[in-house]
Amino acid sequence: MKVVIVGGGMVGAGAAVSLAKQGYEVTVIEAGKAVSSGGDWDLRISSIHLRNVEWLHELGTWLNIRAERKLMYTDLAVQTVDGQRLQFSNLDADAIALGAMVENNALQEALWEQFSEHNIRVYSETRVETFDLADRSVTLSNGEKLSYDLLLGADGAQSQVAFAAHIGQRGWDYDMRCLLAIAEVEQPIPATTWEIFRSEGPFALLPLSTHQACLIDYRSESQWQEFSGNSDAVKQSLNEVFEPHIGQHTVTKFASFPLRRQRALRYISHDSVALIGDAAHSIHPLAGQGVNLGFADVQELTRQLVKQPLPQALVNYERVRMQENQQMMRAMDAIHVGFRSQHLLPRGLVAFGLALVGKVAPLKQALVRKAIGF
Repeated sequence: MKVVIVGGGMVGAGAAVSLAKQGYEVTVIEAGKAVSSGGDWDLRISSIHLRNVEWLHELGTWLNIRAERKLMYTDLAVQTVDGQRLQFSNLDADAIALGAMVENNALQEALWEQFSEHNIRVYSETRVETFDLADRSVTLSNGEKLSYDLLLGADGAQSQVAFAAHIGQRGWDYDMRCLLAIAEVEQPIPATTWEIFRSEGPFALLPLSTHQACLIDYRSESQWQEFSGNSDAVKQSLNEVFEPHIGQHTVTKFASFPLRRQRALRYISHDSVALIGDAAHSIHPLAGQGVNLGFADVQELTRQLVKQPLPQALVNYERVRMQENQQMMRAMDAIHVGFRSQHLLPRGLVAFGLALVGKVAPLKQALVRKAIGF
């Protein structure tokens, strides 16, 4: 079977390696250049939960990721606006860790390094000019025409493949921005990721090494506009937020992006087209589930293709992944609203829920195992 994947990011590249290992003829079309990981940490960092770390081991990818651009973490903590704190440990899940922080470029680079090993063709700095879904072919910007049995859209929220297949989308803006910053920390920090909620939006820390962290601050668009173009004001704001929790630190780089929730109304089309990753669903980054859901898409699609003919495999893939992805999206929306609410009822429900989880060990274990992909 010939598979053409539009988009060579982490999810698209993961799909390429996963499907090539099953013996499929795979071609990747990527509009950008091949990425490389070098120098300091890039701002684009993902929290990869343990099940997907294990999957990347199975693909043969994990050991090829630069050692200094991945860090296993063992603990996760969350704190409400009322100061109620709940901590989860790898011991709660009887696991070696909860997951890992990984630089996106380092992970994508490691996946691309496997392309030659599995005879995966890749066209970088190349776009699809025309789609002929009836003929099951695409024409590239370099003039080449490729035929396919399966066309995968792994080309992000503004998916060219979804547009060509007339797959509609539904979504909205959260009217918030997420600011990411890399900081050098004077005091050693543990391998713990944490998130603290407040009325204007949560802030969080991702450990990168004993003296490096990724700082995350969610605020409304209007609040961040006050800092527009003022680097010193941004750094001062981050210092005020994070210094009580991590001590003296120096912000070395930062950037922000708007938050949007979006989902495709369908994941498949023409018995030969499927969307994966952000092309199918863009989720609030609150719990770092974005790329994890994309990797879960790839795993489910691979399982279905191995078991049955293509048309039925695609139907089953859509049924399973659409249900699970929408459940996660609704859960993130509930957390986004409930954990920062100023109203007594949702705050009371959150407090009761956290207290219950903290006291009932089997419930806590089940929740942790779900969070790490099991």
